Amino acid sequence: MDTLNVGERSFDLSRVPSAGKRPLRAWDAADEYVLDHVEAGDAQAKPKTIAVIGDAFGALSCGLDGHELFVFNESAAGREAIHENRARNDLGPIELHSVLDLAVLEGRALDAVVIKVPKSNAELEDALHRLRPHLTPDTEIIGAAMAKHIHTSTLELFERIVGPTTTSLAKKKARLISATFDASLEPGANRWPSEWKAYGRTFATHGGGFSPAKLDAGSQLLVDYMRTEFDALALGEGLPFAVADLGCGNGVVGLAVHDHFSKLGIDNHVIAIDDSMFAVDATGHNWGSSTDVRIHHAHRLVNVCEPMSLDVVVVNPPFHDGRALGDDIAWSMFVDAHKTLRKGGRLVMVGNRHLAYHAKLKKIFGAAANVGSSARFVLLEARR
Repeated sequence: MDTLNVGERSFDLSRVPSAGKRPLRAWDAADEYVLDHVEAGDAQAKPKTIAVIGDAFGALSCGLDGHELFVFNESAAGREAIHENRARNDLGPIELHSVLDLAVLEGRALDAVVIKVPKSNAELEDALHRLRPHLTPDTEIIGAAMAKHIHTSTLELFERIVGPTTTSLAKKKARLISATFDASLEPGANRWPSEWKAYGRTFATHGGGFSPAKLDAGSQLLVDYMRTEFDALALGEGLPFAVADLGCGNGVVGLAVHDHFSKLGIDNHVIAIDDSMFAVDATGHNWGSSTDVRIHHAHRLVNVCEPMSLDVVVVNPPFHDGRALGDDIAWSMFVDAHKTLRKGGRLVMVGNRHLAYHAKLKKIFGAAANVGSSARFVLLEARR
């Protein structure tokens, strides 16, 4: 836990999940820059109505407390951190929203919008399109990021969708983006969510989702194995069996596996779980009205599944948390899979070759078999 100082106030903040042994704080210099900028001037100034998009762990929603805030966060872990950090600092509860539903802003006169620039240009593009109807020429529009993450393409999106855009001087290697709403601008239609086809279905994916433009090669390797080499019947007589699509993305893996097993006459149901609201929404759309799936917005499998309740866990784990690289999330996924799999149940995962997941699985499961590979990816299976 670290202390963020904002003027004469200070806030004790921590990340969810914790960064393990890595010295990662729950905020960055761009958060500090925004807070200094918004709070600059007369301390007795009238509280503002502010929309905050992408507050990762609560630094902005804590630091801007006292204003009328509309906070948008897509991460289950991030939302947990925001609630915990506000409670830790004796701040009142706050309602959190998704940018997929900006209707909460209708009829509100926004004094300011603060956007933490996401890693993905597609996510930023989608958010700016959704935000535009709620902007006025009087709205102060602020983007914030570390300077190395603000590219020409970033500024072009603000220019094309919002209006004239400038950047600040760098401060602690962070910059602010300032955009002025241009009501006469015609940015065109929002291209998100997009659609692509795989395994006889059409899948929708949000701009902020994983691999939004196409089926990624790792997931394809995983699905192809489950459809051709995986022996579902070897699980025994406990059918229908439960499959967890952990980190479900847009649901393509779990849905393809479910379709395949169902065609073989094997009764099964899927528990789809993802930390991202973009993923949860897309998965719900792609599964439609099916009753063979339960979809959860959560960052831990153990939060939604009982111990030893699953037969199969399939996962394509991330090796980053936002822009921070590391294997903490993958490790927690493997640990949770071990806890929730029945005796004889199997974890099947795909990952980049260089990440040495084989060694991690061996520590948790005792052994892991290499069951497939490509130039970039390796496919591993571990049994409970």
